[in-house]
Amino acid sequence: MSSSEEQAADGKLKMLCLHGFLQNGNILRMRIGSMRKGLKSRVHFQFHDAPFHAASTLTEQQIKEVGGSSEGLTWFQWSDLGPDKRPSLAVKYSNWDTTYASLCDALRQQQPDGLFGFSQGATAAALFLAALQTAQRQGRDLDVPLPKFCLVCAGFLPRDPEYAALLENAKVDVPTLFVMGQSDALIPPARSHALMDTFDQRTADMFEHPGAHMVPTCSGEFKQQMVAFLDRFGSRAAGSVSVGSSLDSMDNTATADAEQEAVAAAAGKP
Repeated sequence: MSSSEEQAADGKLKMLCLHGFLQNGNILRMRIGSMRKGLKSRVHFQFHDAPFHAASTLTEQQIKEVGGSSEGLTWFQWSDLGPDKRPSLAVKYSNWDTTYASLCDALRQQQPDGLFGFSQGATAAALFLAALQTAQRQGRDLDVPLPKFCLVCAGFLPRDPEYAALLENAKVDVPTLFVMGQSDALIPPARSHALMDTFDQRTADMFEHPGAHMVPTCSGEFKQQMVAFLDRFGSRAAGSVSVGSSLDSMDNTATADAEQEAVAAAAGKP
């Protein structure tokens, strides 16, 4: 029996996870330890790397300034940075077609039930759903399985008008839970709300936590809402859900200080 068949047989949902700026799939795997532990009876977590190295967008000096490395990845590339070459001022992204094709291949191969994205990865997930639904409404890419659901954590509406228009015109109707931090200084809740507003409001839901730019620990009210949301899409995990247990809290430091600077650049924060 193949891995995919084994996963389907145990009744768990498969969720493809998209990392943030200057991260990769392995880093995100470590930083959502609480979520992986809290939802292990319901979800198989899969991870996919962005197609571009940050070094293709940032200069070596800029990478050093934010404490990153040339191995860090990004879902977007920038152009038209202006004379000072500051990514935070970019209003023009480029090469989305490469990211779209990479994610289409990932969905064909891994057949996930849903998507999860954090920060820049959350925006990439939203853009991908918009692009895929647009394509399928036009009769293209019908072999790519449309996800049943999406979790968007600390996502933002792109400053690039073309990318924003893609989202606004698509009105994605895939059921989506938007997670945002009330104290997030890098992606203020207003920017997450702006992204949420482009989705079909009949299928969009929201969870606000008091924290900053992070994936909240999967316990208490957050775990309750996650479980209720996921169980709508076929998870058949047995047993009761304990929402008050002490879980791995690695997520609470989901972004190091240096990475926070990088995320701000990716989000286009002035």
